[in-house]
Amino acid sequence: MDLLHRKNGLRPVTALLLIVTMAVGLVHHIDHVLRVDHSGWPFRPDVNPFTYSLLAYPVLLFALLGPVRLFWWRWASLVIGTGFTLYAHTLIETPQMQYAMWAYDRSLEPQLWNIRNLCGVQSGTVGIIAMIVAMALNVLLVTTAIAMLADGLKRQNTA
Repeated sequence: MDLLHRKNGLRPVTALLLIVTMAVGLVHHIDHVLRVDHSGWPFRPDVNPFTYSLLAYPVLLFALLGPVRLFWWRWASLVIGTGFTLYAHTLIETPQMQYAMWAYDRSLEPQLWNIRNLCGVQSGTVGIIAMIVAMALNVLLVTTAIAMLADGLKRQNTA
């Protein structure tokens, strides 16, 4: 981790936050695919916000592994991605929608009223887990952006 810190300017805790964020993001995207109603290409034919959300992985990898000379570009891309995620989880795919697709096996989207989840599951517990994963992702992204900002400010003050 120390070599990584010297190469990319991140403290080990920030690098770990980025890795954990990617892992939780992957679990959340798997949830999207299984819920179907907020999934899209390449798992469904339509290109939609889900499709664009897959760009999160290159952005997070750039934030983690990018060169020190592009530190503030890396941080800015993380902040922009965080903003899009918070927007999506507030206005496009609310916790109620995540819950309903698992608890009632139906979408709250009026145009997708007949869509069912891929597992055929009707479980409030799974719905709560889906909401917790999405909220954890939101918190992780904000925390990671703040940690990376602190890393950059510390680098500037010591330079």
